[in-house]
Amino acid sequence: MPRTPRRTYLFFAALTGYILLQFAWWAVLLVRKENESAALAMQVKILGGTMDHSLDASQAMRMIVGEGSVFLVLLLGVLFLTFRAIRRDLALAATQRNFLLAVTHELRTPIAAIKLQLQTLSRSGLDDAQREMLRNQALMEAERLNVLAEKVLLSTSAEDGVLTLDLKQVDVMELMRSVLERAKVQIAPEHELMLNGPDRLDVLSDPQALRSIADNLIENAAKYAPVGTRIGIEVVKGQEGWRLVVSDEGPGIPAPEQERVFEKFYRGGNEETRRTKGTGLGLYIVQRLTQRLGGAVVVRQGPGHGAIFAASFPDR
Repeated sequence: MPRTPRRTYLFFAALTGYILLQFAWWAVLLVRKENESAALAMQVKILGGTMDHSLDASQAMRMIVGEGSVFLVLLLGVLFLTFRAIRRDLALAATQRNFLLAVTHELRTPIAAIKLQLQTLSRSGLDDAQREMLRNQALMEAERLNVLAEKVLLSTSAEDGVLTLDLKQVDVMELMRSVLERAKVQIAPEHELMLNGPDRLDVLSDPQALRSIADNLIENAAKYAPVGTRIGIEVVKGQEGWRLVVSDEGPGIPAPEQERVFEKFYRGGNEETRRTKGTGLGLYIVQRLTQRLGGAVVVRQGPGHGAIFAASFPDR
């Protein structure tokens, strides 16, 4: 646990302990005072005087314990809600810190590559083929920056609930073939990509949203699957809709994390030691876009190993 959250929890625990001890101390004082008052009333009565003390010791004790118990329950409820709020704020601060670290890592590589390529281009003695290669590499790195910016904008729009759709007739298979051509060059050049499905599948949907869903699922698979393994993309037509299924041969996702992988900024492990790159936005965007299209996305463990993501969409 980071140092700052630990100090916060220790301070909250100490404060809670102090409040409970003070509550117990005042309860003891009230009981003592009530006993003293009852004893004084008894002495006055013995001496022949009168003193209004309608409650005996047992009744006073029941009243103090009853009212004190109600107050204690309310106090514990407030402390519990305060603790939950503190824990939620600390978790949010941790995810935001991880996001900033991830974005920094994601930005550093393409920026450094573009700088190096431009510096190399400024040198003399390069032939046309070398210049063309350097320009293409710089364009690819610039596209990486563009994709990162689009992810941040998409996630912000999804969180604000302002995702707009441009519905039109789309041939899903044609769209997926173009997605794979780009993925072979930019997203998963070191993996074997395989597309299965019908020759043609026309649906009413948003082509840009479908492209983003497929891109992010393939990118997620490429991050965790070993180099040279297969990433499968399958389009399945059903009676009430169709599905986009992306499978890989990576380590898979443990059952306790299968729900959390769709949370914004969530990534397993520690951001400072994790080897795979990413911002924790891809699967969050996949889920929000799929829901916006009226569908749902689930993840399950593959047979033996690997992960399988299935995004289901209704017929419109």
